[in-house]
Amino acid sequence: MRQVPGYEYIHLIRLPEYIVDNSLLNEKVHYLNEISSPKEYVNKNNISLLHAHHGQFGILLLPFKERTNLPLVTSIRGRDATLANQPANYLENMKLLFDQGERFFPVCDYLADKISLWGCPAEKIRILYGGVDLNQFKYRSPKQDDSQNILSIGRFVEKKGHHILMQAFQKIKDKFPNATLTIIGRGELEGYLKTLSNQLNLGESFRLLNYLHKDKIHDHMASADLFCAASLEASNGDVEGIPNTIKEAMATGVPVISTFHAGIPELVTHNEDGILVKENNVNELAEAIEFMLKNRQLWKEYTIRARNKIEQKFDQNKQLLQQAKYYDELLYGN
Repeated sequence: MRQVPGYEYIHLIRLPEYIVDNSLLNEKVHYLNEISSPKEYVNKNNISLLHAHHGQFGILLLPFKERTNLPLVTSIRGRDATLANQPANYLENMKLLFDQGERFFPVCDYLADKISLWGCPAEKIRILYGGVDLNQFKYRSPKQDDSQNILSIGRFVEKKGHHILMQAFQKIKDKFPNATLTIIGRGELEGYLKTLSNQLNLGESFRLLNYLHKDKIHDHMASADLFCAASLEASNGDVEGIPNTIKEAMATGVPVISTFHAGIPELVTHNEDGILVKENNVNELAEAIEFMLKNRQLWKEYTIRARNKIEQKFDQNKQLLQQAKYYDELLYGN
């Protein structure tokens, strides 16, 4: 959890099985199911505010909020603003959350509009973009050699559009025999993507890499020539907010190709700091990749603008300060 200036966190986890990395366990991580008396727990730990980092977690914390009378903030990140694979009565429970919760932090205007349509009062909504650690993702000028390495990072799920990217790459790879495509992630569609790679005869020009340590991911980002995020609305209605990987690529100086999907146009301005195409459109994506590979002279200008935008609107330190201001506003009326 990133440190919000002036605030300390205690992390409530639903159950032990939700911990996927035991190295994250410390005295600040507690299990919600082990708290028998919320009031005593709140008093003992001097808690002044609850922050649920997903819509479902907000719903889960409503009884805790009722028993402690603490203000509740809920972040809205993507799928939680849709009915995609949600439990029964999810929309009704979200409307109850909108009524009883004090603040909602959607990660982009697109998701703010989605929850507004569901009935969330406008006065409770505060946009809070996710930020990038600019010390970790340092800008470097686009590579000027002859490499043509295309990178995509994201879970192996439909809304990431990896299957569309693979088909687009297949359309252009004969024109660019040195081009490679690397997709890094993990998830339920791994088998399908491997099968698709064989069907498209992508051969050694394509790599599908399972989950890597963040240091290795940084190495792949540093060696990439283009970053591509082919995000789309999944068949079940699942959507993105704004993928952090696009922000990281823009911060690093890797030219970006993505789609007019969800909050992405709030980050990438077409033909200024990246290229956007219609989502779920193989031909447009292939044309965009070909255009970028043929017009390397545009990369530096695009990436300088992209880095400037990240520094202005998506700097992690600035966003954490904004989050602290939103907390202060709620607690102290500032």
